[in-house]
Order: sequence, then structure tokens, then C-alpha cells
Amino acid sequence: MSIRRNAVGVMAIVAAALTAVVPVASGDPLRDATAAEAASPAAEATTAPQWRLDDVPVQGRANLVGVTAVNRDDAWAVGFTVTGKAAPAEATKPSAVTGRTRAVLQTDHCDDHGLPSLALHWDGAGWSQAPVPDLGRLTSVSASGPANVWATGDCGVLHWDGRTWAPTSPVAIPGTDGSSFTGIKAVGADDVWLSGSAWDGTTGNTHGFVQHWDGSRWRLVPLPPLGDEYDIGGLDARGSQDVWVAGTDSTGYETHAERLLLLHWNGHGWKRFAEPANTMWRKHVVRVRAVAGDDVWLAVVGQRVPDGNDIRRPLVLHWNGAAWADTHAPEERGDLFDIAADGRTVLAAGDTWSPLDTEYEAYARRWTGDGWTPAPLPVPGRASITALSPIPGGGMWAVGATGDEDTMRPFIARSGY
Repeated sequence: MSIRRNAVGVMAIVAAALTAVVPVASGDPLRDATAAEAASPAAEATTAPQWRLDDVPVQGRANLVGVTAVNRDDAWAVGFTVTGKAAPAEATKPSAVTGRTRAVLQTDHCDDHGLPSLALHWDGAGWSQAPVPDLGRLTSVSASGPANVWATGDCGVLHWDGRTWAPTSPVAIPGTDGSSFTGIKAVGADDVWLSGSAWDGTTGNTHGFVQHWDGSRWRLVPLPPLGDEYDIGGLDARGSQDVWVAGTDSTGYETHAERLLLLHWNGHGWKRFAEPANTMWRKHVVRVRAVAGDDVWLAVVGQRVPDGNDIRRPLVLHWNGAAWADTHAPEERGDLFDIAADGRTVLAAGDTWSPLDTEYEAYARRWTGDGWTPAPLPVPGRASITALSPIPGGGMWAVGATGDEDTMRPFIARSGY
């Protein structure tokens, strides 16, 4: 079983070498920002990106699971180290699609969980560790500027003001016994969006939530009725009047396929959009990426049977300004973690872990304009690509970990250098 799915909650690491790492400048003009048709986003001719590995200033076992770039000389990568005394975690009903337990540590374990927070900063010359309050695993990060960086963790939400990291206090979800954060997006100092899911320990039901930071405090943003059992898997925003949220309604999944929740906020209210036809029964949202008003990508992990006894398959949807469409990702093992677009390249990445096979490898597919093709991987051997970030001006960061449970090491790679 892969490291990210064990009881410790150590997310992600996978392997696979489509190509070796080659220090060559990336030139990957992929697609314009506008999709010509819902079923076929427009694109230019493309070439595959190449990766350069950076030195990671971390000793011992660790994993990086989030990355964001402010500019070419300012980026953050977040994750956690492993001390060997990881505390038991209360999972938010682990997704039956991916088995990823977005584990949330019990309150009395937040001071002694064995998975200390890790934050690394890129200054244009190299990466260095930054002191950070320990909130357990840091799972996502977003920045709108050098002095406005946000990160979610097992035990809260952190803010970087240009000098120090400090915890903030998201709203506790009434009537629930615990919650987890699935995404954060910083648009501005007074415009930050947070998604997650909370569960009722009595009924076992899960409900997703969205919160907004107005510059002084977090507030819940009410969602429309979405079902008896649903989660919110992620969000992205281009402004306070252009926010996309995606999740899964799993109510009654034993008898019918799960339904994707595709919601848009226009500054005044939510509008739900129809899910395009696809062949998946179980569906787990892993990332929403809003590139433009008519160019939004959604990465989903799917399975075709209700009991989860199936390989994880990639499902990638695209919004062209009028409707969502299935881009028909390959029929293959592909457990996605992220999707990103840098203006020239659209890349979906993760690994090939499956409940049916303990052997797995890294996974990356590049959009060609009319389909998906294998892309070079930043690392060979057992490893997972857990997060991507476009770099302003072109290129991408990719982070994750290599090795097995006993030897896992974080990696950071860059294309378009």
C-alpha cells in the first residue's frame, strides 16, 4: 500500500519513469485560454515539459503536498515531516473512490501527533525552511502576493504576512464532530476562500462547507441544498464574483452513480451546473483550476463500481464558458492529485496506486488540445506527484515524495526554467 494511504496518513509517493529527468529548458506551448467547444478545448501544438530537480533542505522522512508560486523568485511548498510517533487520526469518512483519508487529528492529539508541519520558501536562488506553527500536516497553500500566503493543516489554517506564519480561526461548523480542509485560494488580502467537509459522529453523514476571509475574520458562505451526504473537494477563485466549487453527492451511491457538484459563485449567489455524461460510478474531486472565465479544469478520481473494488481512473472535465464537458482521459490506472495550467501547458498528475495492486508508479498526462498524452516525470522510481503550481511567466513547480514508507524523501522539481 502506498505511504499516503497508511494509518499514519502519510500522503503520497509513487514512482514511474516515462522519461529520465533531463535538464533542458521547457518549451510546451499547449493551449489558448479559450475553449472552442465544450468537448474539445482549443490548444496550440505542444512539446513535453522537462524537469529540473532542486535541493530540498529537509533531513529524514518528509512529504510535500502543496505548492504555490507568487512569482518566479517567490514560491512556497508545504507538507510535513514524520517523527515516528504519529497519533491516531479521525478520518472524515475516507473517500471510497481514492481511499485518501483526509485525516483530521483529534483535538487532544494536535499537540503530539508525530507529523509536524513543514513549510519551505523559494527566494529565486534556493529553498529554505521557514519556522511555522505546528498544525500537523499542511495540505494546501495559496498566495496572492509576497505578504499574503495561506495554508491549510490538519489542525487549522495559517497565514503568512511577509514576516511570520500565524494561525487563524475558521468558523467551527455547527452540529458536527470534526472537519477537514480540502482547499484554499487567496485572491487578495480581504478575499480568501476555504473549502472543506464536516461530519456528524452520530449519523455518520458528511456535509461540505465554504468559508470566506474578509480581511478580519472567517465567515461561512451558505451553500444550496446538495444532498444528505456530500463533500466539497476543492475550489478556485479569480475574484470575489468568480468562484468555482466542486464536490460529490454520494447520497444513495449503492444504487446509483455519485453526482458531481459543480457550483459557481457570482458574488451574490450560487448556480449549479449539470455534470456531463461520463462512465464513473464513484467520483472524488481532487482539484479545481480556474484559468479564465471560459477555461476551468476539474480533476476527479473515478471508479466504475460502487464498492470501490476497482482501479482508480482519471476523469478530467473542462468548462468553456457555457458548459462542462468530459475531456475523455485515458482508460487506465491514474489516481490524480492535481491539475494545473501555466498558459501553455495543461498537466494532470498523481500516481497509479490501486486497491487491486500494491505496485504503482508516478503518473502525468499532458493535454494536447484534443486528448491526453503521457508526459515526462520529474523523478524515477517509487514516487508520487502530489501538487503542481503554475509559475507566472511560464513553467510549473511539482512536489511530492519518493521512496517507500521507511525511506520517503520529498522532492521539488521545476519546468520552464
